[in-house]
Amino acid sequence: MKIACAALFIGVSLAQTPDPKPAVVAGKVVNAQTGESIRKAELTLTTSLMPDGVEAMAAQMGLDTGVVAGQPGAKGPKKTFTATSDPAGKFRFDAVAPGDYYFTVKHAGFVDQTYKAAGPNQSEGRLHLTAGRELGEVEFRLVPHGAVSGKVVDEDGDPIADAMVTASKFSYATGHRKLQPSDTGTTNDRGEFRVSKLPPGRYYLSADVVALAQSLMGATPPPPKDGSPETGYVTTYFSRTTDVEQAEAVEVKAGSDVPGFVLHVQKSLVVRIKGKLVGADGTPLKQAQLMLMAGARPGSMRMALVNDPEGKFEMANVAPGSYMAITMQMGGSTPTMTMQPLIVPNENMVDVRLGASADGSLEGRMIVAGDGKVALKGLGVMLAGEEMMVMPATATVDETGAFTLKKVSPAPYELTVPRVPPGAYLKSILWNGREKLGEPLNFSGGVSGDLQVFLGTDGAAFDAKVSSGDKPVSDATVVLLPEDAGRRHPETTRSESTDDSGHAAFKDVPPGTYLVFAWEKVEQGDWFDPAFVKAAANDATRITIGPKDNQHVELKAIPSSK
Repeated sequence: MKIACAALFIGVSLAQTPDPKPAVVAGKVVNAQTGESIRKAELTLTTSLMPDGVEAMAAQMGLDTGVVAGQPGAKGPKKTFTATSDPAGKFRFDAVAPGDYYFTVKHAGFVDQTYKAAGPNQSEGRLHLTAGRELGEVEFRLVPHGAVSGKVVDEDGDPIADAMVTASKFSYATGHRKLQPSDTGTTNDRGEFRVSKLPPGRYYLSADVVALAQSLMGATPPPPKDGSPETGYVTTYFSRTTDVEQAEAVEVKAGSDVPGFVLHVQKSLVVRIKGKLVGADGTPLKQAQLMLMAGARPGSMRMALVNDPEGKFEMANVAPGSYMAITMQMGGSTPTMTMQPLIVPNENMVDVRLGASADGSLEGRMIVAGDGKVALKGLGVMLAGEEMMVMPATATVDETGAFTLKKVSPAPYELTVPRVPPGAYLKSILWNGREKLGEPLNFSGGVSGDLQVFLGTDGAAFDAKVSSGDKPVSDATVVLLPEDAGRRHPETTRSESTDDSGHAAFKDVPPGTYLVFAWEKVEQGDWFDPAFVKAAANDATRITIGPKDNQHVELKAIPSSK
């Protein structure tokens, strides 16, 4: 009886264990330029940046949401807390459940900002909130958007209405130089445009004559009777060029409004594409919608509605270049969508077959190199499409290191291991015996082959202390960049932010010789720009890191002005 009572007492005690004391987060939102308070800013603490419902959708598609996001998954159900700044710019979260959070703020007219958590207790840039923690005096300094405005005209100087104007910039955020659209606008009946929502930077303005209405009506213009090459309006950059490499960059500063740009849209060679839309079984898609999209040129999109018993289609006024062909089958109870890369040459295309799902499966193996012990089971592998519209393919590694990537399209991908475990680093990617670390895997010719992913276990520890004068510099970015320019890619490069004492700690650094930089302020990925690195070369510290080393270095911060 005493034993039964004791067990009952323990059970009641456990049931009455109080919930962990919530955390408190408070602070202020101000204009980075003027220091003025910003009211009605929207602040969010969330355990996952993926939009609501995306996890379920990704699961239905067989994708690992943690692998797709490239971030550690939330422990348990997604938690989100919101707040709004008051007239004095102040905000407060009174009852936040302990955990790791992304902390973001947004306000119309300003660049969205994410709180940059630093220090050893933070996880992957997230804010670590322990039970009862009170984090006060957090200050967000929002940067005002800039804007550009002007006119779009044709070759005779006449205004073009409904043209799409895009402000794009080159980015190295992925480790490779890519032109990324930042914002778009549409001209009015006078050909006037204004593109806003631009963070400070150098932009390339382009204009496109959008012909979607004509495409949706199915009114494909007839080809020239004499068979001569066709010309049409194509993506044109400021000033008067169809080649972005020859375009003139526009400098946009925080809060500035730069007017007076005139975009003269040029005519150039365009081609026709004829073919059929077919399903995976080879039967015609009688009712479907076909779109050609180029990620860096959103205004160049072309669309056709197909309503033909044989699935025939024809597109006109297509500029040569690289596209993603998106086929949406309209018939049936559930619409289906397929995406395929398409290279359009400088001549008309005939007998093109699109719509058939040519996805394949790719088997691979993860191997541990060295004498370290790494638990492979449960690790993720991801193929990320080089083009934005290509869906990623993900896989989970079993205890033997084997994995299978499914639904791999005939397209170029970049292979990553999003969450390499502690004690290891991504050392090598062999595709049919050839090293592909930092290079794309192109499956345009098929997915059959031998794929091996090696994890190294001889990584080193490296600690840097950053100072300016005699004072430590917090929130500086320390970058370990391989001295060999041919090895500079995200898998071999390391970056960390300094904590309040000016320290940045690195673990599992691949052995090699590096240039070490410590920037007070730097855009993500700028260190992959050869010109940017060359300009800062005199501020670099050269170090050689051996297997399982443990090194420390003192660095001087590179001022923001440099």
